[in-house]
Amino acid sequence: MTLPNEVKAGLEEGIDEWLLNFDEIAEAGMIFLEKIGIEPNLETLLSYAAGVLDSIVGSFIHVQYDRGMNAEEDEEMIELIKGKIPALELKFKEFLREKEKKG
Repeated sequence: MTLPNEVKAGLEEGIDEWLLNFDEIAEAGMIFLEKIGIEPNLETLLSYAAGVLDSIVGSFIHVQYDRGMNAEEDEEMIELIKGKIPALELKFKEFLREKEKKG
């Protein structure tokens, strides 16, 4: 079973929305990581973003279909997220550079 079309569309839409409103969302992620004692660097911010996206998709499937994701769906979700990592990484790098300048 592959990811339902509404899940794929929602994931892609969610990532695109994140990229459009990046600074506000990245700032919130940075504050969260700092509050739990994790240094908000490029790798931790990317990991945080991937974890949030994974949680959203998993929760949606659980609520909508009353089940967990299967291995095939998980792989498909991973591939979708991996395809967006370069754009997220670029945005996080720009965000962190700006934060350093304001320092």
